[in-house]
Amino acid sequence: MSTPAIAEDSRGRLLSMKRDPRHNRHPVNQVLIEDANLGERLADQIAAGIGSWRFLIVQTIAVISWVGLNIVGLVNRWDPYPFILLNLLFSVQAAYTGPVLLLAGNRQSQKDRLTLEHAATEADKADRQNLEILNKIAENTQLTVEILKHLEEQRAEIIKRMEASGMLAPEPAPAEKAGDAPPART
Repeated sequence: MSTPAIAEDSRGRLLSMKRDPRHNRHPVNQVLIEDANLGERLADQIAAGIGSWRFLIVQTIAVISWVGLNIVGLVNRWDPYPFILLNLLFSVQAAYTGPVLLLAGNRQSQKDRLTLEHAATEADKADRQNLEILNKIAENTQLTVEILKHLEEQRAEIIKRMEASGMLAPEPAPAEKAGDAPPART
């Protein structure tokens, strides 16, 4: 399979995962979605809508239209300057928007708490696995050291036997190896 084909296959899988919202969903998100009642789901959707550029643009257009129609007076001026009805509508909107945003914020803090708990659980699991791996490495290191000691003992024994049988000349002392004569005593 060529590199462009691999890239295209990966892109296709990513697109299919984006199209299917249930695919590969994080456990915390699954819990929050499955356990949410109608009010909580509605609060999440409203908060997502209020926090969007679309909402800000539509509201800005609506306010400009409201003020413009009441200033120009093409239609009956239902809310003349100082726009008391518009202020009342903003007050009503704020009275409902505040609690809805608080509900959504509470859900987000609940999600954050669950995410942290999940991350802590996963970290504990990873720590246990790391300890198991380190213990296995320590066991293998100890076993390797024992094998090396045993091999060194066998090597020393073989050299001793070869020297005893005359197959190998005895090794010179360390001072003789370096070509140094032992220090003379005075």
